Amino acid sequence: MVSVGSARVSAALLCMLALGAGGCTGAAHEAPASGAEPAQPSKASPSPDTAHRRLPVEDYLMSPTENDRVERARSSLISACMKRFTLDFTPYTPDYTKMAGQVSNRYGPTDTKVAATHGYHPAREQIAEGEAPGQKALSADMRRVLGSSIAPAGATPPESPGSYRGIRIPAGGCAGEADRTLTSGGGIIQDAEAAIAINFSSFEKSAADPRVKKVFAAWSTCMREKNFSYATPLEAINDPRWKTDGPSAPEIATAVAEVECKQRYGVVDVWFSVESTYQRADITAEAKRMAQVRKGIDVAFENAAAVVGE
Repeated sequence: MVSVGSARVSAALLCMLALGAGGCTGAAHEAPASGAEPAQPSKASPSPDTAHRRLPVEDYLMSPTENDRVERARSSLISACMKRFTLDFTPYTPDYTKMAGQVSNRYGPTDTKVAATHGYHPAREQIAEGEAPGQKALSADMRRVLGSSIAPAGATPPESPGSYRGIRIPAGGCAGEADRTLTSGGGIIQDAEAAIAINFSSFEKSAADPRVKKVFAAWSTCMREKNFSYATPLEAINDPRWKTDGPSAPEIATAVAEVECKQRYGVVDVWFSVESTYQRADITAEAKRMAQVRKGIDVAFENAAAVVGE
């Protein structure tokens, strides 16, 4: 799809080198190469094992509600700007409020019914940034006026790309103008690198933690009893046999078995608890910086509210 150049890298859309056969589409940010990466949040409702869980770092990542308000405001600002040039264009805005949090699907499948239907494949459509059908074909003039997003808040905006129909195009085009409005006063409309780094590193550290490795070993024994040979859930979900368009019978059988073994030994309970401990420590170590991140999200949220009347 045609990008409108959003500066926001949504945590909800963050494709953390998604685990499993479904892969990811429309990724705005990739994780560093590693054998252990969190799976991306899903659009579907969280499973019973994850519905009540919320990681500490989520206080410093844009929530589905915050993403939704900012993106609706951004779309409205861009549309109004384009109309000044007598151009009819409104960026498509997905319903971010339907996105689940960071924990959904983070530790692989946790619901037996979902695993029995989808295996390791996504149980929902991926949401990718871009335009809705019918907005794909933009003329060269429209693209020039639309422009692209500015750099993070505080960066020097690009030069104006000139004029169109006698009206000077704002620096960064209409997208850049919209982003400057939303980031005014120190607002941020993309997840901060500091929060993203904590979100990734905590997953890697927790997967290597002795407490988690202990339940992984119990889980592995349980899987062998069911005739499946995997050392960790990460091995199971990354089995190359699952890189198919849809779930196979062996994939579904494996996913169901691993959910049962996770539940038997409380794998998700331990994993989530250990990862949360790492995140709290990292957040405390970066307390001043993380406070600025939280303030930036709040400022952008209020700026967006002024645009959409909420």
